[in-house]
Amino acid sequence: MNILITTAPFGNGHKMVATALKNAFINKGYSNVFVVDLFTESHPHITETIKKAYIKSYEFGEAYSLLYYGSEKLTDKKIIELYRNFGLNKLNEISKKVKPDIIINTFPILASLKVKNDNKENIPVFNIVTDFYVHKLWLSEEIDKFYIATSELQEELKKLNVPIEKTVVSGIPIRDAFEEMDNINKLYKKYNFKKTKKIVLINAGAFGVLKDIKKICVELCQYNRIQVAVVCGNNHDLKLQLESLKIKNLKVFGFTESIHELYKISTCMITKSGGITLSEALAVQIPLIIFKPVPGQEKENALYFEKKGAAIIAKNSNEVINGTLELISNQTILNAMRKNMKKMFNKSSTEIIVDDVVGSIKKII
Repeated sequence: MNILITTAPFGNGHKMVATALKNAFINKGYSNVFVVDLFTESHPHITETIKKAYIKSYEFGEAYSLLYYGSEKLTDKKIIELYRNFGLNKLNEISKKVKPDIIINTFPILASLKVKNDNKENIPVFNIVTDFYVHKLWLSEEIDKFYIATSELQEELKKLNVPIEKTVVSGIPIRDAFEEMDNINKLYKKYNFKKTKKIVLINAGAFGVLKDIKKICVELCQYNRIQVAVVCGNNHDLKLQLESLKIKNLKVFGFTESIHELYKISTCMITKSGGITLSEALAVQIPLIIFKPVPGQEKENALYFEKKGAAIIAKNSNEVINGTLELISNQTILNAMRKNMKKMFNKSSTEIIVDDVVGSIKKII
C-alpha cells in the first residue's frame, strides 16, 4: 500500500504529526510512506510570504481573526475554488510518481479531493484535525474519515451533518517520547536543575513568537525558589538576548528534539496554544498558562482547555507572571489541573489512527 501524507510549514506541529504517522505506518510494516509539504513544494515563494504573515499574526491578532473566521463563511462560496485548486498540479505530479492508495491530510488541503488514480477513480482521503476546534475548511462530503481530538468535536460535526461513522475520536498524534516513561532523577541531573525548586518552562513555539519573554524571565527569576527554562525555537536573536542576561536560575535552549524531557520535570508551562503543543502537555499532564492566544484556532484551543480546568489564560505579561506565581504556590490547583488533563488525554493516538486507516482501506479496497 502506498501512503501519501500531506502537511504544511505553518508552525512545526503539522510536520510533527506527519512524521509521527509515517513512523507508525513503517513500524506496522508499511514502508511506502511519503510525506510532502504541498505548500512549499507547489509555491515556495507564496508560501514563504504566507509563513511570514502567519508569524506576524501574533502581533496583529485581529487581522488573523478576520481571515480565520471570515474564511469559514466562504467555504460554500465559489471563491473557495481558488483554495481547492491550490497545489493541485504539484499533487497530481507527485501522485503520478507515488501512485498513492490513500491520502492523509495533516492540514486542510482540499486539492487532495481532486486527485485521481490510474483508473480515474477518487483516491480515499483522510483528515487528521490538529486542533481542538474544527475549521470548516477541514470539512467536505468527499472526505472518507475525520480523526478528531474530542467527543465534543464529534457532536459539533454531527450538527454540521457529518455522519458519525466518518468520525473517530482519536486525539491528536504526538511523538512517542511524550508517552514514554523517563528516569526523572536523571533528567534533573542532565539539565542541572534542583529537585527542591519549582521549574517553570516557557515554550516560545517553533518560531519563538511568544511576546515579553525577557520581562517574564527577569520577574520570575527574582524568586530563589523558581528555576526558569526557556525554549526559544528557531528564534536565535531571542536566545542570544536571554543568554546575555546571565541570570543564575535561567536556562535557555534553542530548538530541541528533547523538549519532552523538559515537560516531564517542569511544574508548569507558559506557552502558546497550538493543538500539538497542548496534546503534548496532556500526555505529560503539565499545567498550562496560555499567553494571549491569537484569535482563531489557538483562541478556540485555549478556551477549551480553560473550560476543562487544564489551563489558565493570561492576556498580558503581568497576568502571566501573577498567574504563574499563584499556580506554583497552590499544590491543590496543580493537582486538580493534572487530574483534569489525565481525563482529557487520548493515549496512543497515532496507533489508533494508523490501525483505523488500515482497517478502513481494507474495507474500501
